[in-house]
Amino acid sequence: MDSLTVSLVFSLITAVVSAVFAVMVLRRWHEKHRPHLLAWGIGLLLYFLGAVGQAVLAVTWSPLFYSLWYWAGAIAVAPWLGQGTIYLLVRRGNIARNIHMALILVSLMTLPWALFLTPLDSSAWYPGVNLVSITNEVMQKGGVRGFVPVMNIWGTVALVGGALYSARLFRRKQILRNRMLGNWLIAAGALFPAMGGALIRLGVPDLKYPGEMLGVILIFVGFLLATQATDEPAKTSPASAHAQQAR
Repeated sequence: MDSLTVSLVFSLITAVVSAVFAVMVLRRWHEKHRPHLLAWGIGLLLYFLGAVGQAVLAVTWSPLFYSLWYWAGAIAVAPWLGQGTIYLLVRRGNIARNIHMALILVSLMTLPWALFLTPLDSSAWYPGVNLVSITNEVMQKGGVRGFVPVMNIWGTVALVGGALYSARLFRRKQILRNRMLGNWLIAAGALFPAMGGALIRLGVPDLKYPGEMLGVILIFVGFLLATQATDEPAKTSPASAHAQQAR
């Protein structure tokens, strides 16, 4: 397949999976009104928005979709998904809620900055190009791009670290094996997009879009495993309490 087909196909699959996943999580939030589900739902909607932007930009240039793709994928997705895990694991005082409010402020500040205040140069774009590989040519360094390292590192550490911590608790307590496996998959899925970005910087750009697709699929499967009903008796422990809250 040529680069246009590859970019378009992987982006469309990612968009469909993330859309289905987001609807499922937000429907559960509507029923249970738990803040971690809302944070995850927002993160998955942003994942969907980034994938749609990639699909559009695979075939035509659009300043609007490029800005939305960059804001959603590079700045907002990781911290919003990580915020869901923070709600589950950080229960002292209002720490999780305060982080949530800070995340809302940063998201609302960076969105118009990316859309209206960041000049774009489309000369490096061509159909099927890997968008990350031309970021330095399309967008000037500094400005809204300065938020990317902090937001991505914070979000990835929260999501991956929280999933690994939960999986370790379940393993140590020898309970709820499905939730242990689900958290392993969530951690692995969260690493795929980050690894794809690192590979681009190492000169291996072809794995970026497949990595995003596999990432959301693994997180989806992990979520289904971690939240499914089980007949296994749950002992009283931090791990079992965490599992019950996550559902």
